[in-house]
Parts: sequence; C-alpha cells; structure tokens
Amino acid sequence: MESHHQREQDLNQHIEKNLELQKKLEDDLLHANDSKEEAKLERQIEALIKKRSTYQKELTTISLQKREALAREMPYVSFDELDIVTKFILGMQPASPEINFNITDVTQKISKNNLTQEVHFLLIMGMVKVKEVHRFIEVNAVLRPDFPEKLKAGFVTEYQRLLKADIRGDALFESLHKFSCGNSSDLKKTAAGLAVLSYLFERCEVFER
Repeated sequence: MESHHQREQDLNQHIEKNLELQKKLEDDLLHANDSKEEAKLERQIEALIKKRSTYQKELTTISLQKREALAREMPYVSFDELDIVTKFILGMQPASPEINFNITDVTQKISKNNLTQEVHFLLIMGMVKVKEVHRFIEVNAVLRPDFPEKLKAGFVTEYQRLLKADIRGDALFESLHKFSCGNSSDLKKTAAGLAVLSYLFERCEVFER
C-alpha cells in the first residue's frame, strides 16, 4: 500500500511536469517560423501526450488495486481501528455553524456536492461498517458524553477548512478520507477512516445536504 501511495505521488508529479513542458512546446510552436522546427515540436508534443496517457492508465490501475484492497479489508474493521482514527479528530476545534447539514437523501447529496460514481462506490463500501461505527460511538458516549459532538466537530472543522481552500467534489471527499485516517497508508486505518466518513456522510454531518 505504501509503495502504491509513493508511486501515485510520483505519477502525479510526472503528469504535472509533462503538462508544463507541453505548454512550453505549444508556445514555442506558435512562434516557430521554420517548417522543420514546427514538425519537430509537433512530434515532441505528440510524444508527451502519449507518455501522459501511459501515466494516467497506470494511475487508474493503482486506483483500482487500492479500491479492491480496501474492499477486502473493510469487513475486518473493528473498534481498535475506529479508536485509532478517531483520536486525532476529537482534538479539532469546533466549527462555526454556517452550513446546513440537515438530513437529506444520500443520492441527492452526492449529486448536490458534485461527487462521481467513484465516490459513490467508496461510500457504499464504507457503509458496510456504518452500524459498527454507530455502536462504537454509542459505547464511547457512555464514558464520554461529548464524544459524538466532538467527532462531528472535528470533521466539520476540516470540511470548512477545505472549502475555504476551494477544494470541491471528489477532491474534497478524498481530502476528508485522508483526514479521517490520519493520512495513513495502512489498509486497516484507511478502511476505518472511510467507515467513519461514510457514517457521517449518511447522517449528513459532513457535506451539504
């Protein structure tokens, strides 16, 4: 999982540099006066596009492998993993009550927040453990009555911070997922974080209704 995470970062960096170089070559092409130079630049641009396509295909493959691994791990998420991923979140400062998080249909909520089928699939996966998360929260609330509100406040605070950074749609969900598992690449923690995020999404504690 760690190697996948590093490879993903490397591929994204390659794609970013590839796009920057393509833009430079396209600018050069606009100002080229020689037909041979133009042909050379066009070949270089074409090669960059092909290379970027290869990077993107590999990213897609890694994404599918990660999703499959997460799906295999989800059934084994226990109170131990949930306890680990919720500890950091509980320390967040409360968010301001600026956003309406009233109950709404999950499908409508996915649409309103511009989330794709990829996120929908992750939510379905995470909801396998929603009852377990609910039971975990109930158990902890017996000893710490403020546990549910603190957990919610941690997520909403991070959600609002990301919104202010103009992060939306799938990128917003992905950022919250990373937050929910402490940016861990450990499969069990990643699965536990997704379960908690899915629980809060279903209850409309995060994302607009």
